Order: sequence, then structure tokens, then C-alpha cells
Amino acid sequence: MKKKKIIQIISFLAALSLILSACGSGSNGSGNGSANPGNSGAGGAKGEQIQLTFSHYYLEEERPTSAEMDSYMTLVEEWEANNPNVNLVQSVMSQADYSTKIQAQAAVNEIPDIFFLKGSWVSNFANNDLLMPINDYLDQYEHKDQFRKGVFDAATRDGNIYGIPNQLSITSVVFYNEQMWKEIGYDRFPDNWEDIYKAAEKFNEKGISAIALGNKDKWPAESSILSTMGDRFTGTDWTNSIIARDGSAKFTDPEFVSALDQMQSIAANKVFNPDFNIISNAQAEEYYAQGKAAATIDGHWALSYLLSNASEEVLGQTKVAILPPVDGGKGDNNTISGGAGWYVALNKNLEGAKLDAAMDFLFSTAGYDFSRVYAEKYGMTGPSLIEGTDLTQFPQLTQDFAALTGSLTFTPIYDMLMEGSIIESMNTGLQEVLNGTKTGQELAAQLQSGQDSL
Repeated sequence: MKKKKIIQIISFLAALSLILSACGSGSNGSGNGSANPGNSGAGGAKGEQIQLTFSHYYLEEERPTSAEMDSYMTLVEEWEANNPNVNLVQSVMSQADYSTKIQAQAAVNEIPDIFFLKGSWVSNFANNDLLMPINDYLDQYEHKDQFRKGVFDAATRDGNIYGIPNQLSITSVVFYNEQMWKEIGYDRFPDNWEDIYKAAEKFNEKGISAIALGNKDKWPAESSILSTMGDRFTGTDWTNSIIARDGSAKFTDPEFVSALDQMQSIAANKVFNPDFNIISNAQAEEYYAQGKAAATIDGHWALSYLLSNASEEVLGQTKVAILPPVDGGKGDNNTISGGAGWYVALNKNLEGAKLDAAMDFLFSTAGYDFSRVYAEKYGMTGPSLIEGTDLTQFPQLTQDFAALTGSLTFTPIYDMLMEGSIIESMNTGLQEVLNGTKTGQELAAQLQSGQDSL
């Protein structure tokens, strides 16, 4: 805490020096971007050439099909235009590559100035003193009270908040082709797994997959299916106990093992496309958009992909639903995995004008304005509350998505909140469970061993 205060004092003195310098030269620079973050450009950086490094996974070629990405990058471009004295050097790669690289950089204390931070990484990064707390700046932010309840939970450790959420993830929505399911005898997506297994047999006879899955990158089966499926079996208290590592819940508890067994059963009943562990999530979305699958279980990001890529025929037949309940489960059935889990964070070593500029960037791109642009341009729900959005101007699928998700309770997303090392083991092990080369009990024991060693 003493060190933190020293840094703040140094930052303040540097900013004060810039204020005096700016006044003397007639510059318009305020000299203190931290006074009202996200509202006045880079403040103390005005007139001084600054370079900031920024690493993320928003690939430009994916922008046309991602409402979230386009909304965020629109604000990044606006910020760059308003701050010509700042050279924002971006390092952009796929999400999988980014996840590997940023954790490797963290291991050698060489992280960029600004970067995307996953909730499951926060403990590791914070424990290694890599993250800049934003509490003081957040307290001064004019839109602080518009943030939704709980969106900072995954980025908070010991009272310190280490990032601004740049998304509100909803990871487990069933997008299904109503006409295709009607053709085999179901008026809507089934409300029990036995009917889904029977439907899969009928679809397979027609050369169509019941549910498209692309688990090449390991996270989709866990994040988009198991996070909700697991809660159906265990209930949310179990998940929160695992996240808190308080010892009252274990991965070897029979309810969680049943969830893993259910995942294996779904694959064994050939509900997914045969190449589910080989293709990517984007390819699975393509399968559905092209009518090669009757449904896909995906996150909020699939909505903009389908609106951009599915044919009018497929789009017109696409409805949304949630995963069916499970027998004997302890969880609420009217739930879905969702919440904030990705953040924009800053390097702990930033100071002076660079810190002011970076903090202004943080609040200008990932704060209230992100949710405003996201809602006004795409009708989507972000981390901040935006009132007055007229959803009737958006496609019917957008309206249906908003109506469904607005009626549900969010439960924790595993890979956003559980420890990173546990998620790595879970994702890899889940591929093996789906392939039938590992049992649910074996994976559960492996995960509990990892949890015990944390």
C-alpha cells in the first residue's frame, strides 16, 4: 500500500508539472487525465509524445461479424483520433494465441502497457504484482453507478479492482432451426435429453448433425455447454465454493461427475458433428449457418455472426432456447452461464503521463460508452445499464435473444472465474471425455488434485 501511494504521488507531481507547463505555453492540455477518466482525452499526455503498447485478440478480419468487437474498436479509433500525440502500438492475434502469449509474458514480467485480462488469470497476475489497481480512477468516473452489479467481481482481489469489463458474456444459448426440428417431429427445441438423443438419430440418417460443436480450441465445450450443464447438476453454491477454494465443494462430488458423464453421453449418442474436436467454434457456426446442423450451442457472439452470414432462409427459421434440465440436478433450470469475465487492464509499472493516457484510454473504450455503442448500434447488452434502447429497430433474432436472456438468471462461467490452471486441465480433459478416452471420474480426480495443489 505504501508503494502504491508513492506511485500515486509521483503520478500527481508529474501531472501537476504538465499542467503548469501547459498553462505557460498556452496549450489546451488539462495535465491530469485521472481527474475525470474517460471524458477528456489523454489529459496530461497532451502535447507530449507518448507510446503505449496494447495487446488484444480483436482481429480486423473478424470485425464485420462481431458486434462486440466493432463497438469496442470504434471507440479505440475515436480515442486515437482525439489523442494524436499518443502512438498506440497494437499487437493483435487470435484469442487462442493471445491467451498463450500474454500468460508467457506475465511469467517473465514483460506484459504490455494495456491488455485484455481474463477473470481466471487475475489471481496469478495480481499475486505477481503485474496489475495496476483502478479503484481511485473508478471512484471519480462519472458513469460508475451505471455498471451492472457484479461485473467487477472476477477482476477484484483483496479489494483492488484490476480492470474495466469490455463485454458481458452470455455463453450458452441454443440457436436452432425451427423448421428442421419440426420436420422430424419437434415443434421446438426439446426440453429433455432423451428427445435430443432420438432427434440426433433422425438427423444423422439425413446426414445432418443435431448440434454443431467446434471444440478444436478446447474452450467451447466447457464454456458454452459444461458451465451451464454443470450448474444444472451441482447448483451455483457448488461452483462458487470451487471458485472461492473454501474446500466445501470438490470436483469429485458426484453431481459434478454426473455432469461430465452427461457430456460424454451426449457425444456417445452422436449429437455433435463427428469432427467436433477438430474444427473451430467459427467452423461450427458455419455448419449451422449453412444448414449442415440443426442447432448450435454458442455464446452471444454467435448472434452477430449468424445475422451476417446465415442465409435469409436459415435466419428466418432460427430460434433461441436454453439447455434442458437434468434428472436429479440441484441447480435452477431457468439459468444460463453469463457475466463479465474479460477486462481491459493496465501494467502496474505505468506512471506519469503514460499512466494518465492509458487510464483515459481504459475508461474511454471499455467504460459506459462501450455499452452505449453496443446497445445503440446492435441492440446488445453490455456491462453498463443503458436505458431507452428501442429493440424493435433490430432483427427479430436480436429481439428474441434479448427477451430470452433478459428473463434468465446468470450463473458463473467456468473459464472466466475458476483458476487458469484448472481450466487448462478441464478443457484438455474434456476433449478426452468427449472422445471417450477418459471417464468423468478420472477427469474429476485430476481436477481435484490440481485444486488441492493451488
